[in-house]
Amino acid sequence: MSKIQPKIHQFTALLQVLLLVGVSLFPSSSFASAASMAYEKNRNLCAGQPIITRKHEAALQWMFRNVGESQIQGTKTPQHEAACWMLRSKKSFSPQRFVMGVIYYATKGMQWDVSSNWMTTKHECNWYGVECSMFGTVVNLDLGYIKVDGLVPREIGLLSGLKDLDLHGNELQGVIPHRLLVGLKNLEYFRIQMNGMFGAIHKEITNMKNLKELYLYGNYISGTIPTEISKLKKLERIDIYANQLGGTIPKELANLPKLRYLDLHDNNFVGTMPKEICEKKLDMLVADCHGPNPEVKCDCCHICCQGLPEMICVDQKTGLLVDYVI
Repeated sequence: MSKIQPKIHQFTALLQVLLLVGVSLFPSSSFASAASMAYEKNRNLCAGQPIITRKHEAALQWMFRNVGESQIQGTKTPQHEAACWMLRSKKSFSPQRFVMGVIYYATKGMQWDVSSNWMTTKHECNWYGVECSMFGTVVNLDLGYIKVDGLVPREIGLLSGLKDLDLHGNELQGVIPHRLLVGLKNLEYFRIQMNGMFGAIHKEITNMKNLKELYLYGNYISGTIPTEISKLKKLERIDIYANQLGGTIPKELANLPKLRYLDLHDNNFVGTMPKEICEKKLDMLVADCHGPNPEVKCDCCHICCQGLPEMICVDQKTGLLVDYVI
């Protein structure tokens, strides 16, 4: 974990407060005008603990604008719980700290196997699984294999400095929020494998311009691979096996200049591996190309697999069975 000096924390907090005050001093829309008296309408937002006053105005405006008024006011939402926890705190309002609180409440943080320092008075950079830059910005969040449960909160997309998001091996469900895909423009490693995620891989993933490695395997993701994924020019690894993806394998994947690893097996793909992908001579290419009637025809795959009734994978060079592919 990064050790951030107290003075840097104080500076970061002061900067966040100045930004919040700036929102209230220089409203840019009718929303800002309507929200200028938000504290008067929400004095009992947290059941009197605390009583909301003018000093909370900037924080309320930021939360209403970036999260939604109904989410903050709904007494049973993780956003409401995080808001009241933050407002009760003696610390200045911090958007980053608020988002971390939403993550905790949205994924049943009290039941995690490990949650050292979470929701304590310690700076969030000192919480379990959190790594920060020298300026106190969260850059790595590693919550893998600790029984994180529930829906992935879209507010994670507000952690714009995040470079590595690891939520693998948990009990997460639902779709990958669009806001997460759109907001995490600096993300380099996205690990959400071995959960219960469903839905499609949306083309909004192309907003992650810096993405290097994508791990989605072991979920229930369906649909097709969007051709737009070829715009992620830094992408080196795509690991999406053991899902419910289908259709043909898009030749556009060959337009990824740095792609070295592509695992597509245990899905519902059909057709022939595009020659453009074969010509890239990847370090590893895996597909459902084994058996008398393979789902995918592939002469350039390093490992070929087949599904039920006999699920096996075979190294095409040695002919040996491969117990698992990582």
